[in-house]
Amino acid sequence: MLYFKSLAVLSSLAVLRAAAQTNLPDVPPGVFNASARIEINTTVDALWNAITNFPTYPDWNPFVRSAVVTDELFIPLPESEQMPIENKRLIFRVQIPPLPLPVSASTPDNPLHTQYSLENITHVQPELGRLAWKYLAPEAALSSERWTAVSTAADGKALYESREVFNGALAATIEVLYGTGLQEAFEAQATALKLLLEG
Repeated sequence: MLYFKSLAVLSSLAVLRAAAQTNLPDVPPGVFNASARIEINTTVDALWNAITNFPTYPDWNPFVRSAVVTDELFIPLPESEQMPIENKRLIFRVQIPPLPLPVSASTPDNPLHTQYSLENITHVQPELGRLAWKYLAPEAALSSERWTAVSTAADGKALYESREVFNGALAATIEVLYGTGLQEAFEAQATALKLLLEG
């Protein structure tokens, strides 16, 4: 009986260790955050390529329907530069809450849930498997930075994590208006990545 209890304890510890594993950086807590994590039966390289290939987002992403890399004046960069580049800008067209899965490039947006977001790419760290961008707004009003990380999970699968922390005077209002939809969108994007990469 003691043997079976020991196995149960070891199993519980393994689950806790897996849940504690993260490749996201430590950041100060905010007013609220949206996040997702999922293990995907693929390679870390394939997962990194999927999240950094912005032109293909419309093919699979129910949350970010368009991601365009621009210069500081919001003029789109050439197609060969439509990838994360530190200190370049991003124009996102998103759906909050997300579209139902699956989606493709021909899936129409729900105009009632369409939002646009202007971001600055703050970190591109392929050697660490990390990527981040920050919402362009006066920080006292609204500050949010989204980190995405990829790594190898304990069982050898690829681990996808994403988290956006919101601060500022408007953060509580954003949480009331969009908090639930944002959380759904983060989770839907993670699920869509799994569908994309596992087939």
